[in-house]
Amino acid sequence: MNSKLIYTTLNESLAKPGFTFQFLGEAETCRSCSSRKACLGRLEIEEFYSVTDVRKNKIECKLLEERAVVVQVKPQLRNLAVNSSSAVAGTTILVGEADGVPCRDNCLCLPSNVRVGKYYVVKRLIKKTCDCPVYASRSLVEVEPS
Repeated sequence: MNSKLIYTTLNESLAKPGFTFQFLGEAETCRSCSSRKACLGRLEIEEFYSVTDVRKNKIECKLLEERAVVVQVKPQLRNLAVNSSSAVAGTTILVGEADGVPCRDNCLCLPSNVRVGKYYVVKRLIKKTCDCPVYASRSLVEVEPS
């Protein structure tokens, strides 16, 4: 994962460590805001984030029509079934369309929170063998976006 810290703003009731959200893109109101870069600058559309730290700083937010709290966030970890040879902590993998065809609703070869064409870093091995009706030799790992 990129080592630079990611900051954004949330309303006070949501600005709690552990709060998770999906960034769906900027609102129309944000486009003309002078704080836009501070709020949205490093967030990626459709990525899931978890709040890791709540800062004391607050800024005026046109969207919320109140002061927003500055929070530090990190991309949320997710589970992914990968080739067993890639199931090593620290390995960077590129998820491609050939890596998985969702074979059932809870398929972990290409889950909905993993994007094709994006790099992920294996954080830890969860399960050495993972049942998959389509692909042989899969392991279940926890990954984070690179």
